[in-house]
Amino acid sequence: MNHSSITASRFVPFFCLFISGTASLVYELIWIRQLALVFGGTLYAISAVLCAFMTGLALGAWAIGRFINSRNESGNPVDSVRLYGLLEGAIGLYALFFPYGLDLLTEWYAPIVAGSLDLGSQLHWIEFGLSAALMLPATVCMGATLPLIGSWSIGDRSDRVIADISILYSLNTFGAVAGCLYAQMFAVKFLGINGTNLTAVAMNGLVFLLCVTFRKRSVEEPSTHTRNTKRKKDSGGEPAPERGLSILLLLIFIYSGMASLASEILWTRVLVFPMGTTLYSFALILATFLFGIALGSLVADKLLGDSHRILKFLLIELAIAITCIAILPMFERLHEWTLRADYLFYDLDNIALKTLGIRSLFAFGLMFLPTLGFGLLFPLANRIHLNLFGTVSGTLGNSYALNTMGAVLGTILTPFIFIPLMGIRLSLFAIYSVLIILCFAAMTIHFKWSGQRLIKSVILTIIITFAGYFWSTPQVDTQQPGDHNLARTEINVPKSQLKLLEYKEGDFSTLSVTEDRKSGARTLYMNGFSTATVSDSIGGSAYMQAMGFVPMALHPDPKKALVICFGTGNTTGTVSLFPGVEVDGVEIDKHVLSFAHRFSKWNRNVLEKSNVHMRIQDGRTFTRWTSNKYDVITLEPMSPVQAGTVNLYSKEFYQLAANRLNKDGLMMQWLPLHLVGPEDARSILKTFQEVFPHTSIWNSLLTRIVLLVGSNEPIVPDRIRFDELMQTPELKEAAQQMGVNSFLDFTDFFLTDGERVKSFVESAEVVTDDRPLLEFSPVTLLPPLQWQVDETFLNLLRHRVGHYPEVRGLITSEKNRWRKNFRTRTAQRLSVFSRRYHGPGEHAFNQRNYRGGIKAIKAYLNKQGDEPIRLKGTQWK
Repeated sequence: MNHSSITASRFVPFFCLFISGTASLVYELIWIRQLALVFGGTLYAISAVLCAFMTGLALGAWAIGRFINSRNESGNPVDSVRLYGLLEGAIGLYALFFPYGLDLLTEWYAPIVAGSLDLGSQLHWIEFGLSAALMLPATVCMGATLPLIGSWSIGDRSDRVIADISILYSLNTFGAVAGCLYAQMFAVKFLGINGTNLTAVAMNGLVFLLCVTFRKRSVEEPSTHTRNTKRKKDSGGEPAPERGLSILLLLIFIYSGMASLASEILWTRVLVFPMGTTLYSFALILATFLFGIALGSLVADKLLGDSHRILKFLLIELAIAITCIAILPMFERLHEWTLRADYLFYDLDNIALKTLGIRSLFAFGLMFLPTLGFGLLFPLANRIHLNLFGTVSGTLGNSYALNTMGAVLGTILTPFIFIPLMGIRLSLFAIYSVLIILCFAAMTIHFKWSGQRLIKSVILTIIITFAGYFWSTPQVDTQQPGDHNLARTEINVPKSQLKLLEYKEGDFSTLSVTEDRKSGARTLYMNGFSTATVSDSIGGSAYMQAMGFVPMALHPDPKKALVICFGTGNTTGTVSLFPGVEVDGVEIDKHVLSFAHRFSKWNRNVLEKSNVHMRIQDGRTFTRWTSNKYDVITLEPMSPVQAGTVNLYSKEFYQLAANRLNKDGLMMQWLPLHLVGPEDARSILKTFQEVFPHTSIWNSLLTRIVLLVGSNEPIVPDRIRFDELMQTPELKEAAQQMGVNSFLDFTDFFLTDGERVKSFVESAEVVTDDRPLLEFSPVTLLPPLQWQVDETFLNLLRHRVGHYPEVRGLITSEKNRWRKNFRTRTAQRLSVFSRRYHGPGEHAFNQRNYRGGIKAIKAYLNKQGDEPIRLKGTQWK
């Protein structure tokens, strides 16, 4: 009889283990997301939450092993399957009430953090403690499930450890793969966070019902009794290891747990360059990592057998280490691969499935072989450690717990120690060099090498590590993007045309600054994404300055301003120029500030100004917990569709911001039409209007970047205030750099008010914390086409035809002249689209007859009514 087969009596528990693996990964993903809304998305906060989750798993595994041993020693063995069902039921019940626990945690956290966001490491320990307190009841139960079913399945037959754990661990991990893809690619998008949580609760409920009613008994059913396993030779003639060697092997297994989690973090930091930083990319990376482990565990029994276990264990560890070091030189071609991925992504013939396939290939190519090895290790290690821990239940519980605690260690060490001290590649090299040394040390003890063999072993270890160092970790100090570094360039820009000014593999992200040798333009990259480009040309950084200038100039007398996201510092620098203002700046990555000097020509040495106060914090968290009130809040996050950025575009965030505004305060939100899809833009606009009763839409010169301004009171541009501001030389210079030389130029930024676009956004969905729609945008798989961007912009600009913003400070004659000139500016803007897409008034515009052109467009719009303008390809429909 093949005991590794899933017989009828074992099918239900084994199937349930797959389902519980799915549910557990769903909980991990959505609970971390929900806690990030309380603690923030900083590296410290996320690490604290993740460590708390995994610590619970480790405690659960350890506790269940001790519990089973205790019951067996007392002669009262547990009904494992029934207990497993009860644990799953408890998980589901707890998860059902998790949102209420989250509310309670928020109430406890509020008095600790309010007004004291600078507590530093003390705050992160508090976040870890609160996260653990909230999640431990569920995660302890989750950690107990695999050792519990493993003990039930194996009973007291040590010869079945590898066979049964191989299939059990693979089923549980395949379930985690399914949970990852289900949550990140489907459930949250269509069901929302709370709906996804309920489906996981339903999974737990199903497992509970199946297991508590599981009553079938047969001769094939495993015994629930476990007894001590005496030290003896196995079928391959290998004696059980001595205690010293057993402890060393256990330490290697713990270390490999640390190495696996550290590698996942480090590989992710590399893969974001060709794959991007969208939710789909991160889902593929995690799913690929778990899939390799699951497959490795699945084939472990057939591939490894049950002989020469220690040698196989060490050889697998060595193979993982050597493979991970050997693939490091592949990073030298990352620049080339990234550009190829970009070409395919922006190919007009591309389809979403093709994008997913290409990104999956990157993840599989880098991670598959090492993760396959990690999967092979788990069943084999449990068999080896059986002699150390004595019983099957004790072995499964302790091995799982210690390996998981190794992973917790990897979560802490990698971002806080390894990357800051050594960078990405050298961290990988160091981690696996130590693993090689440990493996050779274990081989020396196991085979009792001495004399010449010992010397040869030491020499071989030294040769492998030193050769690996020179082979895989070239110096990254270079002025050329992509040479020995992860800095990237843009499509159709020769690499030789760019000079690398700064490069930093920081704890939070990989940053670089490049300079175009021809134009002098400088670009800041974060994890391969171009966050901002500045240059001396008109419009080169106009939108960044406009994000500071427009709201500050609209407010009658701003004294306190908040700027979220620093970037190149242009927005913060512009805000700081206004007379009498105090500026709070918030940036999530401290290393971004260290690059500010590279943009000092444009940000006017903003960090040296006494009225600017920078904080390293998550922008949303700061907005939620600060006690300050502001006259102006402005922000320019990363692309709205990147993972995590949606937290700065949700209705709940806008409500937080509104609560931080003074009565006459206003907020500015960045809406880059070229980075979002048409539906995304409508959703953002509608969400913004849901919170701010008075909304206006602005646009800086020569861009398709829209600026949303919201307030509780009507916003009216004032010519007198504008003229007063232009008396400040630095402000006047900043305005001229944006193309603003007059009050007319300033008001020309105005597109329309919120009332006129309500019909355009009426059918759009609202972005909420529960429904983070932007992360699932089609543009994360297929970029928006130029005509789609122009169509959205045109449907905002159209409302300027026959309408004017309310202004003050103009006498009648000045106002009439201003209206005439404003009408001409409107015609000039619309002429661009009419000529490009063969729209109404094209002939008149070609003749520079703006009056005739605008008349034709007005007639078209009167006939069109509230129906939006449709563009398709090169045609204005």
